[in-house]
Amino acid sequence: MNETPSQANGELNTGLGEVHRFGSASESLFRRLYRGLNRRQGLEEELLRQRALAGQQAERHDSLQRRYQQLQRDHSRRASELERLQAVLGSLDEGIITQDPNGKVTMMNQAAEAMLGGKKVFWDSALGTLFERYRHVQETRAELTPLGESDEMPLNNRIVRAQLIAVGDESRRRIGTVIILRDVTYDALAERLKDGFARHIADDIDQPVSVIKLAAELLSGQPEDSAVNQRLLEKLLNNVDILDQLALELHDIGRIGAGSFEVRREALSAEAIVWSVVNGIGADVRSRGIDLLVMARELAGVTVRGDDTRLQWALGHLVRNGADYNRAGGYVALAARSESRNGARFAVINVSDNGSGISPADLPHIFERFYRGANLTDARRLGQGLYVAKAICMAHGGFLQAQSREGVGSLFTMGVPVFPGEASAR
Repeated sequence: MNETPSQANGELNTGLGEVHRFGSASESLFRRLYRGLNRRQGLEEELLRQRALAGQQAERHDSLQRRYQQLQRDHSRRASELERLQAVLGSLDEGIITQDPNGKVTMMNQAAEAMLGGKKVFWDSALGTLFERYRHVQETRAELTPLGESDEMPLNNRIVRAQLIAVGDESRRRIGTVIILRDVTYDALAERLKDGFARHIADDIDQPVSVIKLAAELLSGQPEDSAVNQRLLEKLLNNVDILDQLALELHDIGRIGAGSFEVRREALSAEAIVWSVVNGIGADVRSRGIDLLVMARELAGVTVRGDDTRLQWALGHLVRNGADYNRAGGYVALAARSESRNGARFAVINVSDNGSGISPADLPHIFERFYRGANLTDARRLGQGLYVAKAICMAHGGFLQAQSREGVGSLFTMGVPVFPGEASAR
């Protein structure tokens, strides 16, 4: 069968239409497919990018973690070093105080707290004044730069030498302050004692030597055939005794300091010791208008074992002190008895007076070597007498105690062990 041209064209157009529709559909399909592929590629790229970022974050996190762990180790090491440093500083005899640039106290070891009396009193003390003196210094010559010379200052009833040191950084800018303290109380007192010793010993020697010289000159001016002036001779002998006692004191001080101080152990009458002292210095005491009262009957028959010369010297010193720090119309009283203390028997002698007394500040120190309180202005006594007197009593196994009220008077109690045979017999 033969097709007509029109039929052929119709079929051709129909076929072309189908092809066109197929092409359009294919174009839409490929367009969607292409867009999908593009989105997938973008997602894959984004995923890769995120993975890369995640990897970087992980590396950064690991780095930070390692850094954090290193900082922890450094902190732990520095904390340990700081603890060791604080332990070392705490064990030092020198006081250490550290301050920030504004002066705030950041550390104070135990020695510094003891010298100062606590952190709270820093700014009210001489140390606060010392810091203010150098507060303006902002540049340092080195890492540690001393600020001025060390200063000696009173601090909490002590004498302290303080050195201020500025702490600088790499730029030599002051970033803090260190104060080093050294307690020089005993050093300062030793220096004062050395200076005072020569002065007091000169005063003690000068008076009896002057009297001896004067008496000797007066006696030498008398004709050879004239009667001896008994009064001048007594003065001469009394002052020779004073020099002899002073020499004994100084020798005993040397022996006590060397640990070689010893006393004789002889049987002695306790009552006889008392009366020997009273008879020896009674006239001098009464010549000053001071009454000397004695009650020693309770020591009758009591025997002690000891050194007669030193026991008389110790008791005599107590009596002389009672007179030296008294006034005309006053009294010095000796009351002696035998009594038991802590299971042992002692010959106890109380020496009391109504003189000037001893201040509460001086009383705890009166038995210290060369101590002289502010109210002890009599240059006749060196100040070592009570120290030696107590050493004598203790060397005998006894004791020496003191009570006093300023302006009222003093009471010294001297005890020496009774001779064992005598103690058992009573």
